[in-house]
Amino acid sequence: MSKKFIITQAAKKMIEQVSIGLGALLFYGFYFGVTISNLGPAFTFGIFLLPVTIGMVNVFSFYLIPKFLFTQKYFWFALYTVYTIVISIFLIALSAFYAFLYINSLESLGTEFILTKNLYLIIVAVYIVVLLASLFSAYRESYKVHLRNKELQNALLNGELQLKQEELSYLKMQIHPHFLFNTLNTIYGSAIAKREETPGLILKLSNLLDYILYQTQKSEVPLQDEIDHLKDYLALEKLRHGSKLIISTSWPENTEKIKIAPMLLLPLLENSFKHGKSQNGQAFVDLSLEVNDETINFTLKNSRDEHENISNLTSSGIGLANIKKRLQLLYPESHSFYIEKEKDYFLVQLQIITKKS
Repeated sequence: MSKKFIITQAAKKMIEQVSIGLGALLFYGFYFGVTISNLGPAFTFGIFLLPVTIGMVNVFSFYLIPKFLFTQKYFWFALYTVYTIVISIFLIALSAFYAFLYINSLESLGTEFILTKNLYLIIVAVYIVVLLASLFSAYRESYKVHLRNKELQNALLNGELQLKQEELSYLKMQIHPHFLFNTLNTIYGSAIAKREETPGLILKLSNLLDYILYQTQKSEVPLQDEIDHLKDYLALEKLRHGSKLIISTSWPENTEKIKIAPMLLLPLLENSFKHGKSQNGQAFVDLSLEVNDETINFTLKNSRDEHENISNLTSSGIGLANIKKRLQLLYPESHSFYIEKEKDYFLVQLQIITKKS
């Protein structure tokens, strides 16, 4: 702790004590001098009460209230409050007695000072000052605690947000190698067969790589971008499988201003090819995407081998666990994800409630 900081805190403390003293003195001057014309004796009487007043304010404001009341130790707060009141009554009476003797011994005041209040009202006056000062101090301390708690809460939220972003980045990193591996295998097979479609495959892969490397850095992308790359991926698979694959698609027209997290639908389509099996030499993929106001409905149905175990879906690559985790992070209370396994097909239904930009 620096010396400058210690001096600053001491100065603030001193100013606070002086302010309490001046406020108490003004109150005592008005309280005891309200029925007399000469306020000199009233202020002098108040000065004698200042030490016990400031002492009690400090005891309540900086010890009893923060240590016991704020920490909900009510029994100990009540017990020490009773002790403080008993001791303070004795000190107030002693201070008032000596103040009365001192004022009446001064010939310069020109008259005898007759107390306008009895001892009971003097004690009440002191406790009015103590109560007001303690309440103000308690409010100030509680406000500081509130601000500190708010700062801690904001820091915690920022930390959780950072962890969330890091987890999402990690999940995206899992997507990229898996997707590239499958697509490069497709191009490799096409090159071995010396197909004329190979350049087209490379061009579509280039578009997909651009999407993966750059667009996925954004938190959201236009839904149309995701659709375009779904179409590119379907074209890649169609070129690879040829007539063995039957693809049926339905695309929305009203995609303007609708945004979605990148690479959210594409992995589902990729899984349909990875785990889908042909039946009698034929395979099918039925994809439907609808947009109703702010709701995106994605339905994907693909052929499967009845001997394929659904646990294989999460055995490698991104898996459904990855997709579910991303949905929980990105759309925690605004999505539904449903998977159905039948004898000859898989059905995936995803609904996302998003917002128009």
